[in-house]
Amino acid sequence: MEQMKSVTAGILLLAGTVAVSNAFAYSEIADEVGQQGRGFVGLGVGTVPDYEGSDTHKGTVAPFGRYNWASGRYISLGGTANAERAARLKLNVLTSDTAWELGPVLQYRTERDDVDNNKVDKMKKVDAATEAGAFLGWKADRLSLSTTYVTDVSDEHSGNVWYFNGYYDIPVDEQFRLTLGAHMTWASDDYMETYFGVDSKDSARSGFSKYKASSGIKDTGLSLIGHYMFNKTWGMAGVVNYSRMLNDAEDSPLVKKVGDENQLKAVVAVTYAF
Repeated sequence: MEQMKSVTAGILLLAGTVAVSNAFAYSEIADEVGQQGRGFVGLGVGTVPDYEGSDTHKGTVAPFGRYNWASGRYISLGGTANAERAARLKLNVLTSDTAWELGPVLQYRTERDDVDNNKVDKMKKVDAATEAGAFLGWKADRLSLSTTYVTDVSDEHSGNVWYFNGYYDIPVDEQFRLTLGAHMTWASDDYMETYFGVDSKDSARSGFSKYKASSGIKDTGLSLIGHYMFNKTWGMAGVVNYSRMLNDAEDSPLVKKVGDENQLKAVVAVTYAF
């Protein structure tokens, strides 16, 4: 019964994230900060690119959370550690008897619409997408590595995305922790065409030259996460995330002509452990 309640709570958290306009969350905070204790929730404010590859930013709300079972299994609500705006719900089904983690992933990618740049705004709207997949992780001491694969199940971009992440934890003292992160993302042809391509109709609307984006590594980057506990319950967390657009993502007119290949995200959040 307790497990079912926790899963239900996680689904409600994801639904809450989806309901907030421009909302997103950070897997770095949910997973790297949320490893200690039974449960962990937080709410922050931050800034994110207006769209993936944009040179302007928007303010956002950043909800996140994690629930740990005594067995080592957990469910977490976070996001992707790159220039995307997507909420991620994942469940680890393996116990702490092994250094490995494995489980299903559900992602919600926000729409691209009503952006500040006039040319991009004239292009066809890209609706929100729901993606499903799985993740595999490995932890040893302060180092953690993971890979996550998702595919579009909503027929919005019909593509696949593969994430590679690594984190190194640095406990400063009993109250303060720092975590260094690195990430890289591969995307399929369909994903790249949807978010970085320019077809003939979009070219006529926006004035961009036609552009076909192919599959490949679309970004890589680094992150710095800090968490300070005022007491056993309340704390404050922050993350700064830098991503560098690469290959056909970097060369897209949406990035090269009116955007920026250097992408930044930042969040400051209040955390509650239970």
